[in-house]
Amino acid sequence: MKRIPFLIFGLALFCNCFCQEWTEAQLDSADTAKDITHLSDVEKDAILYINLARLYPQKFLVNELEDYVGTEKYGAFLKNSSYRKSLVKELQNRKPVGVLRFDEGLYDYAKCFAKESGDAGAVTHKRRKCADGNFAECCSYGMETGRDIAMQWLIDDKVPDLGHRINCLNKDYSHVGISWHSHKKYTYCAVADMR
Repeated sequence: MKRIPFLIFGLALFCNCFCQEWTEAQLDSADTAKDITHLSDVEKDAILYINLARLYPQKFLVNELEDYVGTEKYGAFLKNSSYRKSLVKELQNRKPVGVLRFDEGLYDYAKCFAKESGDAGAVTHKRRKCADGNFAECCSYGMETGRDIAMQWLIDDKVPDLGHRINCLNKDYSHVGISWHSHKKYTYCAVADMR
């Protein structure tokens, strides 16, 4: 019977040595919006997870994507997704790029459009009343956590041109504004504007 505690200790030691987890320093380096007081936790987390994928692509693959097959709300809809598999392949060999830093001007663009689309129940990139600017844009529908928003954009399921993924991982972008809002049709929507 004394072998059980030794076995548990051995497994814990193995996991501490070989199982990857985010270090405090890694999380801190990616959490560029943590001190922005008017952002929600969902908005801050979306930026955090996008930055983790940008800074640590192989570790993101192991820590976040490997077991991610969908959301709690929608179930395992990504289990056999070819888009998920293509992200796995891309992250295996991807070189790190710099973080996205919060930008108030981009946030204003994103906030206006998230409210406009959410209040109308629209699923579109076409702005009606909100000003358009010189930025890349990602729109998310139905996601309730920052992690799920980031994963929706990174996996980009059923988006043939992978535009959201390309935007999120683009080395030329260094600033972001993200806004999360209620949505008439999908409960929630999020908009990210980047440059």
